[in-house]
Amino acid sequence: MGVSSAQKRSLSSTSCDTRFDDLTRVLYATDASIYRVAPGAVAFPADPEKCAAVVRAAAQSGLGITPRGAGTGLTGGALGEGLVVDLARHLWEVRSFDPEGRTIEVGAGVILDELNRVLEPHDLWFGPDVATSSRATLGGMIANNSSGAHAPVYGTTADHVEALEVVLADGSTAWVGRGRDGFEGLRTQSEEVVRRHRREIERRLPANLVKRRPGYDFQRFLSDPSDLAGLMAGSEGTLGIITTAILRVVPLPRRRGLGVVFFRLVSDAMQAMMELVSLEPAAVEHLDRLVFDQSRGRLAFAAARSFLRLDEKPCESLLLVEFFDEADDRLSELVGLGIGERCVICADEGERELVWHLRRAGLSLVTSCVGPAKPMTIIEDSCVRPRDLAAYVAGMEGILESLGLEASFYGHAASGLLHVRPTLDLHRVEMSPGCVRWLSRSPIWCVNSTGLSPVNMASVWPVPSFWRIISVLTSRRRWGISRKSSTRAAS
Repeated sequence: MGVSSAQKRSLSSTSCDTRFDDLTRVLYATDASIYRVAPGAVAFPADPEKCAAVVRAAAQSGLGITPRGAGTGLTGGALGEGLVVDLARHLWEVRSFDPEGRTIEVGAGVILDELNRVLEPHDLWFGPDVATSSRATLGGMIANNSSGAHAPVYGTTADHVEALEVVLADGSTAWVGRGRDGFEGLRTQSEEVVRRHRREIERRLPANLVKRRPGYDFQRFLSDPSDLAGLMAGSEGTLGIITTAILRVVPLPRRRGLGVVFFRLVSDAMQAMMELVSLEPAAVEHLDRLVFDQSRGRLAFAAARSFLRLDEKPCESLLLVEFFDEADDRLSELVGLGIGERCVICADEGERELVWHLRRAGLSLVTSCVGPAKPMTIIEDSCVRPRDLAAYVAGMEGILESLGLEASFYGHAASGLLHVRPTLDLHRVEMSPGCVRWLSRSPIWCVNSTGLSPVNMASVWPVPSFWRIISVLTSRRRWGISRKSSTRAAS
């Protein structure tokens, strides 16, 4: 959908570089999801002031607003029919680094790997380490409250946010966060709404789930209602656009140790989590055969396959178990558990990187299978307690088997979050849409983590009473959230 002549004049009157040509609109019609939504225009703000100007013009013209980072999200959050605001092209400056205070100010477009390269000489890094670190932007990570493999140690991105510079849909701009109360009226209204539903929030978001983040982080906001940044983080752009952030960084681990445990069945690996949790690993990542079989015959993964002896000793499932600091003792305990068919200990950083490279490529590998049937993102980021993983996977496998489907289960076992990818041929009529609806209704004990994007099909746990809270919160006109003028997720 294009924009009207009046809307084009309004957007063009700002100082922000805005494009309306077909090529730009086609390029921004897709992200890492399976969806395609062509925007009416794309803006490239060079600074927060230009971002505010173009957002104000879009809101006054009745255009929806979609902030976008790297576009690595899997549920279509970076797509929209109105104005897409690309925060990655220009807002990539790293500044105001305080090594002693362990804080750093970054533009929303700064890429995670670039930030860590700045921090590494000071023996610091940004704790949450998403697999897409070579391209994921900090603004997108905050908007989605991303975490990564080491969430048991570092939590989620929101745990490391000191303050945010935010642009609302009416173009107003202010800093929010610790000691900063730029939108005091909004914060007070939000606190009233959230406190009114406190009991329901606490029931739906149990405290012992590491990645309990279905959109708005009400529980975090309840713990510190003076910090509006806690509500902005994870809001996927629906409450405002993040242009700048002050982040807290952490020391690099003194020592890292990685072991790989091989299993005959995926269910065996999930059952092993009961024992592994007692070792307090920094990360436990799961890969199954549907993922690592795609690495066969590829030069980039030949060394990893050889090291893990995947061809000589095939398996169905493997767990990457990493420890920090007192790593050698914990690796000895891992071997002593005697779980799985065999266990390989990485002797040095080179071997560890071979294995982690295979894990980071998980999404690329699982989607590169040959043929019309592809593993699809329709059950995304469902989270259970790690002790419930075996039951969750068994239940999901039963559902898939009854439909004649197979799926890949890979991801963050230590956090109880697996990426479930049913292999579907979307060219076949019988695969849509009833099958998708049936799959999405079936798991009844998951907390879904990707619920805010209007084009999202990944919600696995409909909770009408819970989402009524969100309806009340987002109906606040002062946020600028309405059918005609809304901001949505970036990643």
